[in-house]
Amino acid sequence: MLKDRSALMGVLLPFLLPFVSPNELSGIQEQTPPLTGYPPCDALISAGLADNLLLASSENYEPRVHSWFAANAQYRPWCFFQPQSAQGLSLAIKALNRVSFAGDWHIAVRSGGHGPPGSSNIANGVTIDLGLMDGSTYNPNRSFASVEPGGKWKDVYYNLLQHHNVTVTGGRDGGVGVGGFLLGGGNSYYTGRNGFGCDQVVGYQVVLANGTIVEANAEENADLWKALKGGGFNFGIVTRFDIRTMPTVELAYAQQIVSLNRSDRVAEAVVRFTENSKNRTADSLIPLYSYDATDMEGGLVILIQTNSLGDLNTTSFNGVNAIPSLVPSDLKLMSLADAANASQVEPGGLVASSTLTFVNDLELIRQSHAIQIKHIMSLSQKMDPSSFKFQVFYQPIPTNFAEHGLRNGGNMMGLDRVTSDAIMWTAGMSVSPGPEGEAALAIAHAQLAALTAELKELTIEHGKDVELIYMNYADLSQNPLGSYGADNVAFIKKVANQYDPKGFWQQRAPGGFKISRVVD
Repeated sequence: MLKDRSALMGVLLPFLLPFVSPNELSGIQEQTPPLTGYPPCDALISAGLADNLLLASSENYEPRVHSWFAANAQYRPWCFFQPQSAQGLSLAIKALNRVSFAGDWHIAVRSGGHGPPGSSNIANGVTIDLGLMDGSTYNPNRSFASVEPGGKWKDVYYNLLQHHNVTVTGGRDGGVGVGGFLLGGGNSYYTGRNGFGCDQVVGYQVVLANGTIVEANAEENADLWKALKGGGFNFGIVTRFDIRTMPTVELAYAQQIVSLNRSDRVAEAVVRFTENSKNRTADSLIPLYSYDATDMEGGLVILIQTNSLGDLNTTSFNGVNAIPSLVPSDLKLMSLADAANASQVEPGGLVASSTLTFVNDLELIRQSHAIQIKHIMSLSQKMDPSSFKFQVFYQPIPTNFAEHGLRNGGNMMGLDRVTSDAIMWTAGMSVSPGPEGEAALAIAHAQLAALTAELKELTIEHGKDVELIYMNYADLSQNPLGSYGADNVAFIKKVANQYDPKGFWQQRAPGGFKISRVVD
């Protein structure tokens, strides 16, 4: 009888593992990571993708959690999957397809992490984090740049500038991710000249719901190419954007700061600028109202002025420059890369946002300001005024913006239905994190929703409403896809059903704005 346990194992092991030598055993143990107990994460491990996973016990897990822009979007998934190529992502999607649909687990896909909470991260399930797919290259023969979805615009601009002296139509905030910006439309300093960012995309590489990798452009899968331009995350995961390039020209850039007490003058200047913008497509003006309930003056307005052709003598800003400034500012030349780097908004707060579009009308802008003041005062009575920040910015949407999309194959945003020059109104709120932060955010979010509803009702009452809710600024309670018009809704549904007939993305990746939830 063998009494020594190790001796017993030495006898039994060759029978239990008849094809494995003792020397090979240790190697197999190292190559086979332990299972997590979470079915989708284990499916990725079984597919040989363990090296691309971050588990809660991984050193880089918590830093990655905190890389989301909003603190209330910093969920902790069962695992992060970080692909480095379309092929690796394809293997992962095939593996996830084999996991039973039973159980309450889902998938999120993250590009830059600036979307509303839950749109690019998930608590129960797998977050596909595209942050390692951040490259950008230039094809001089075809004059486009190929940009991966996980890149941030500041890095894309710097790379294309330093190595090729070209640039692309992309985000103004350098920390914003490529993928979400372009799939939601993409408003930029170049919209007047080039249309929205999506209008400049000549091709996509997409991983479909069954793991197939396809190309989508004007000649191949043209319906998918068109649907992806503003249609959001409803068709597949884009792993490469081919974007038309332009020679690099430094921006003429300025930030003028005026008192909030000058808001009437600002409104007049914004209306006049919007009326004239069709004739001066290189100029852009973004008035950012920053309200402060603790400030005697109530806050300030930052007037961001740019000319994308580097014209320091443009007269488009004469109206705003005539407003007395708190801090003098002149147009100066700055690379798009530097402007994007300087425009980054610091992450970390508990945030909410909302957006509407209405006709370019002086009295309506004035009344919107009055409504905003009323709701900020109401909020300051419900919570500490120093614990929240409230900002609103107005972006001109003249009718010629739609022309670029139509010339370049169309997009999903329905801008061709906008028959009057318009203003895109966007409000954002940030609450300080802390023990009572989540409760305070709920109060602030409710106030923001009430403000938006009141402003929407006012625009309808005066016949100034524009049926356009821009996806990249929308609150999750809003319906941007439904605002793009019945024809576009039908087209998006048709394309989604064609390329994802089983509804994998609609069911398994519920974050963000899904076409299956839009009522006909």
